[in-house]
Amino acid sequence: MEIIFIEKVYQTVEKKQNMINKKFINYAIRAIMAGIFLTIIYTFCTQILTDFRGDLFPLGKMLMSYLFGIGLIFIIYFGAELFTSNVMYFTIGVTHRKLKISTLLKIWSACWFFNLIGAAIAASVLAQTGLFDVIGGVCANSEMLTLAAKKTLLPSNEIFFRGILANFIVNVVIFLALTVKDDISKLIIVPLGLVPFVYLGFEHSIANMGLFMMTWLLPNATEFASYNGQAFTSIGALNNLFWSTLGNIVGGAIGVGCYFAYLNKRSELELEK
Repeated sequence: MEIIFIEKVYQTVEKKQNMINKKFINYAIRAIMAGIFLTIIYTFCTQILTDFRGDLFPLGKMLMSYLFGIGLIFIIYFGAELFTSNVMYFTIGVTHRKLKISTLLKIWSACWFFNLIGAAIAASVLAQTGLFDVIGGVCANSEMLTLAAKKTLLPSNEIFFRGILANFIVNVVIFLALTVKDDISKLIIVPLGLVPFVYLGFEHSIANMGLFMMTWLLPNATEFASYNGQAFTSIGALNNLFWSTLGNIVGGAIGVGCYFAYLNKRSELELEK
């Protein structure tokens, strides 16, 4: 199973390298699409939390955690480019000498940036729908603003370690999705696999981009976004994105990428062939 996975990683790394070197616009569009998907689905999930307020909140939280996986399913089937999964792919690629570190950094940077652009595009459109307007100090999706504020108030070390765990789980799910053959299995594994990450409140930098973009772009949202009486801050949002990104790199690169790269060394794979 692992050999099949590594071979698929090799193919994916080669395909992505060719795309970013020869068809950069195509790569950028795919990365933008990933940001769009996650922003729409994350907004949808926080709306579920809002609608399940009160005694039903635990049920809403579990439902939200399960349905968040729709975003990753969209990304997988559309061939969109997600920064956090690329961390794992290209760590294995560099370790097995399939590409240079400079290429890895170029791809990571481009993917992160265009994921951000996608989040901004999706948030800009969602903010104009009127579905989430702040009226009388109350947002129709109040849990979205509460969650955004909460994330900006977290200590940097907690964001970092939550980021490690988030991308560790995401890339374990990617591994499972790549190793199963049929679509039904993927549609079951992906949402279920992501439940612990979402339910426990780990930090995914790209999902957070969409959350913060929604808070920035909704009229008057930043004035009313708060958690336990403490307001949302843009500095806190940027701090979250910085530390969650670093955590995601560690979780995806070391937690999963290096794990598979070490246990499936290139020389040993060639001997087995």
